[in-house]
Amino acid sequence: MNPLQDIFLYFAKFPLKAGVLELFNRDESDLYPDYALLKTEIEALEVHSLVPGIEEFVFGVNEDSVKARIIELTGTYLFIDYGHIMTTEDQYDRHTEDMLISLTVATPYQIEKLDMVEQVFMADAALEMLLEIRSQMEADSECPFVKHLTFPTEITPFFARELSDSTGWTMVFKKRGVELLVNN
Repeated sequence: MNPLQDIFLYFAKFPLKAGVLELFNRDESDLYPDYALLKTEIEALEVHSLVPGIEEFVFGVNEDSVKARIIELTGTYLFIDYGHIMTTEDQYDRHTEDMLISLTVATPYQIEKLDMVEQVFMADAALEMLLEIRSQMEADSECPFVKHLTFPTEITPFFARELSDSTGWTMVFKKRGVELLVNN
């Protein structure tokens, strides 16, 4: 069971591969033996850079780490956030888990340097890239990871002053399954 690694690996195919590989600061980790394996899987991705306008990859829930990463960026990025796992039990003692996952396509920019019309173009570009990702996810419906995702999704505008005035769009959905998070 590697739910976060599965999320990381699936969404790593959308931004430029170089932007994903920037997240790996080591060749291997003394703490996590699978570190080198995950890096090798990313390096070997045959399908990658599916949305060329997305240059960078940000992954995680640690606000300080996310902020530090985004401060370094100048191009459009894909930010994957996850959390809130809810488990329900049915009359047969089966557990169904729901895990929230959000994708944000945004660009860090000093918004006050753009006039309102330029802001429209920036928002349209981010929305178009996010919809490309959603279309690919729907096309991947037979992929074991995507089979557990809920559709339709919720899409909302995104603006985060604390993340270098990042502007874009966020799509939220659930990964759902019976006994999804049970160790085998």
